[in-house]
Amino acid sequence: MAAGWSRRALAADAGASAPGLSEIAHGKQDATVSRLEGLVRHLGYQVTALPTRRLTAVGAGEAIRARLAKGDTENALRVVWQLAADIGDGDPALRVALCVTPPAPTGDDRFDALLAAVVDHLLGAVRLPVPVWVCDPSRVLATPWDVEPVPALHQRARELTPPRIAKHGVFLDPIELVNL
Repeated sequence: MAAGWSRRALAADAGASAPGLSEIAHGKQDATVSRLEGLVRHLGYQVTALPTRRLTAVGAGEAIRARLAKGDTENALRVVWQLAADIGDGDPALRVALCVTPPAPTGDDRFDALLAAVVDHLLGAVRLPVPVWVCDPSRVLATPWDVEPVPALHQRARELTPPRIAKHGVFLDPIELVNL
């Protein structure tokens, strides 16, 4: 659990039940905003709403996980491209805010690395702060992934892949991030 708290200790300190907190954490029960703020405050954080319709990294991770569960890799990739479009331009503070919270694992290490690679590239290339989760070793592939589906284009994509993407073990032609 975050900030060194066990679920049981957080529940006791925040005046909640451990089973109730577990249900909230696993999405089996919705928390009110005030309840969520109280729990998060005990961890030393605060809840902040973003006035935007753009996709967040968290939302992208959830959407990718749902599509992959249905075996829909093509639309999982479309979610990544949408995230790239949403964080690729606009107000710098909003771009960073959309990515600051780490997405949960998608169930596919390739997509976990791809999400981190895209965020790393689109924020880092313009010297915006890159969230810590992007650098987590679990977001780097041991076996490289050529996102390009046409084998004859793999070498070209590898040559053109920006360094901030390649360091995650992901290779793609950067045109994928602008031709949306």
